[in-house]
Amino acid sequence: MSSERIDETAADWFARLLSPDCTERDRDAFEAWCAQSEAHADAFAAVAQCHADAAVLKNDERMRAGARAARYAVSARTRHRRPARLAGFAAAAALVLAVGAGVLWTARSEKTQSFRYATTVGEQRRVELADGTHVQLDTDTQLDVRFDASSRELRLDRGRIDIEVAADAKRPFSVRSGRGVVHDIGTQFQVARYGGDVTVTLLSGLVSVALAEPASPQENRVLAPGEELHIGDRGDLGWPTRVDLDVVSGWTRGVLTFKDRRLGDLLDEMNRYSETKIRIADPALSSLVVSGVFRTGDQSSLLQALRAGWSIRSRHVSDREIELSHE
Repeated sequence: MSSERIDETAADWFARLLSPDCTERDRDAFEAWCAQSEAHADAFAAVAQCHADAAVLKNDERMRAGARAARYAVSARTRHRRPARLAGFAAAAALVLAVGAGVLWTARSEKTQSFRYATTVGEQRRVELADGTHVQLDTDTQLDVRFDASSRELRLDRGRIDIEVAADAKRPFSVRSGRGVVHDIGTQFQVARYGGDVTVTLLSGLVSVALAEPASPQENRVLAPGEELHIGDRGDLGWPTRVDLDVVSGWTRGVLTFKDRRLGDLLDEMNRYSETKIRIADPALSSLVVSGVFRTGDQSSLLQALRAGWSIRSRHVSDREIELSHE
């Protein structure tokens, strides 16, 4: 295939992935196409760069110079240690970050809009932002929103959000949380922060994820739909892994789905939705593998399921604490 035809195909894939009717079969076919050749992945990275340039560079020569420098740094590094698809995606991410970070903190408009949204323990809330973006806040979540004429920035201090980003080519959209920053390229994604750890999950479209203060331009990733990435409290940026989208998006429908997960993890998740916490008296129970679908905040059904399926008994040790142990 000629390089011109590869470029055209990459552009077609970019448009297809951003389409609202993009299917799982389309995404699998796209990943297969990228894996066929490093030229395919690089062509897609170039398309992502052009899209980012159009959205944030405008006529700023300093930002254009930054993009050129980032592209040179990425192309100069050794590629043979990564699959072609990841190498191409990383190139796109580096370019988005190189130009995006500068724009976010330079030309601030005087007409800045700032809002704070928060939910209490057990509460969920869906809001529509001024630009048409929809955000669903999970239990015990705090979110700051800052819009101006040149940028849209969210800061997640704690909790979890699901974001459906409204298109606005003139104002880049980003989410900062912990040590990480997520740059949107037209998508729906989730960000969760518990303590210092941050998790980014992509449901559709594309996002680039990086450290807020990267040591080098290579410290960034681009996620494909159905991928998740973790950022540690020390600034360690993980690699994307595949996830079950029905499971990770269940909380937006008020359900928590667990498939062969540790009981300790299940309780951590359920405890976020209630002031009354469920504790484990016998440490061995934490590693017990369980599966099930539970309503958020429905501790009674959970306790009944644990007793019926795993012979675990519960007792209230105080108004705000329930203890689990073997029968």
